[in-house]
Amino acid sequence: MIQEFVARILGCEPGTYKHFVGSLHIYEEHIKKAEGFIAEGYQSTKNFMPPMPSLNPRDELKNLLDLENKIRLGQTIDFTLANDLSSFWADLGRLLFVLAAKKRADTGTVEKIRRSMSSDVYYPYIDSII
Repeated sequence: MIQEFVARILGCEPGTYKHFVGSLHIYEEHIKKAEGFIAEGYQSTKNFMPPMPSLNPRDELKNLLDLENKIRLGQTIDFTLANDLSSFWADLGRLLFVLAAKKRADTGTVEKIRRSMSSDVYYPYIDSII
């Protein structure tokens, strides 16, 4: 996402991302956690996040961060405030509201937020909360 963000600021397309790792290992005491992570089903290689809009994302990111701050401070619980962002950024904002609703055990709000999502790529995560 950082690569895509920088590419949008520069007005170019993101290149190919390659990641080299010198060591991948897991300790015995972390195997259960790793199995739980894999079982979550969020790591699908078939469903990708929608592409970031081609416009400069600085203002949208600032607005998303402002919204996150309000959510963290408990200043707002109106998830429709995310609608002020473009659909890509609004979905990320809605996910922040999902986390807040999860903390309150408010599955009704989580269900409403799910119905307002622009992309279904986030459904597996949201459905795990409902």
